[in-house]
Amino acid sequence: MITPWDYIDTELPCTDSNRSGHMKNMGQMGWELISVTSNPATGKYVFFWKRPLKGRKNKLSNSDNSTYENFPTETPQTALGKAKDTNNEQVHEHKFKQELSASNYDKFPEPQIVMVVKYRPKKGCFNDFRNELYKRDYPNCIARHMGFNENNEFVCLSLMDSIDAALDLEGVGTNWLDSVDHLLIKYPNGSRTESFSGSVWGWYPNFANFKKFHTYPRNFSLRLVKMKATKIEDCKNLILHPSKNENQLFKCVAQYKDADDTFILSNLDYLTDPLSLESIFQNDDISLIEPLIIKEETKTFFSGSEDFVWLNKKYITGL
Repeated sequence: MITPWDYIDTELPCTDSNRSGHMKNMGQMGWELISVTSNPATGKYVFFWKRPLKGRKNKLSNSDNSTYENFPTETPQTALGKAKDTNNEQVHEHKFKQELSASNYDKFPEPQIVMVVKYRPKKGCFNDFRNELYKRDYPNCIARHMGFNENNEFVCLSLMDSIDAALDLEGVGTNWLDSVDHLLIKYPNGSRTESFSGSVWGWYPNFANFKKFHTYPRNFSLRLVKMKATKIEDCKNLILHPSKNENQLFKCVAQYKDADDTFILSNLDYLTDPLSLESIFQNDDISLIEPLIIKEETKTFFSGSEDFVWLNKKYITGL
């Protein structure tokens, strides 16, 4: 029997420290957390929830745009986050699919270059583009982690072992983009992607967690961090070390393009339950280096559930 679901999302300011309280309140109302991401435009975290519609009316209200006549009045509207109706939007579930066990990460070389690319498929083309993206082979990458946000934009983090590999990937990527051009919306600058890359300053994998939690769902995040000119060395001293976050699978710190004062911070964390998200927030490196950065020029490029990961077999098999 197919279970009908109700969906909502809530928002909390990134500065709000009561995230665990918000999640507990939502859980007490029967809402199950699907994923969490951030909205750089509003400076808020966005939480996506679902719960069964069993025993509730499935009749649309004629008086307003609420999803159902008996939409819960207890849904938080104040500091706990304003709920928004997403039932009129298509909600895509995460696949969390991988070709190889992530426990093989300890056989990979350390990445020297990271490349980040974001794509925006046209309305109605989400699944077609998803299939084209995930069926690709990436012989020049060590690994590629992929997910999508609440705007159905796909974000890909590629880890590569040399600058030559990155240049090769760019060349192959152009030809592939031509083949999926009909599925994509161009960004305001006329490009089919938003992308950037940089050389790796620090690579900090947790191999024990990879082996122990490789079947768990994962969250990965990408941030662009602008350091204060007088605090660059202090900031690097804090950021260039393994994370204390017990949920972390890896942390990668890379230079943003050719800028000496801006870096790309990418994290991959396992999620055992909704409350583990609170641990990620509390141990986030950004909170430790906050006095050393320029907040107005620091942003979260992506934070959300990993949907798919491609791992390069040649590093494991030796072929």
